[in-house]
Amino acid sequence: MDTKLVKEVTDWLKTTDLAEFCYGKDGDSIEIKTREALPEPAQFESSLVSVCSPAVGIYHAAEKGKTLSLVQGQAVAQAAPLGWVETVGKKHKVTAPCAGKLQAIAVQEGAVVEFGLPLFFIEP
Repeated sequence: MDTKLVKEVTDWLKTTDLAEFCYGKDGDSIEIKTREALPEPAQFESSLVSVCSPAVGIYHAAEKGKTLSLVQGQAVAQAAPLGWVETVGKKHKVTAPCAGKLQAIAVQEGAVVEFGLPLFFIEP
């Protein structure tokens, strides 16, 4: 790619409110990011399996009048109930996707949760 073109694009980018710019043509490509561009999300590996909220709503460990006490370090079976998320007119079950040891409880009774928010972490 022509360095003159790169300089022109860089100079132009400084006059805009864009944080990044990508361009490609005939097999050549350029990607320019300013300091204001958002950083890439952190990537990490973990042996833990996250159990995420199935919906936006309120987390409950058990039905009214019943108890379900979850303790960090306890063993859970695959499909074991871990509570439910209440939305407008519907209850979404939260179950263990695998058997293992409950390593972290990241939610409290009555907490407002969002779709995809990790609620528990299980070590298979």
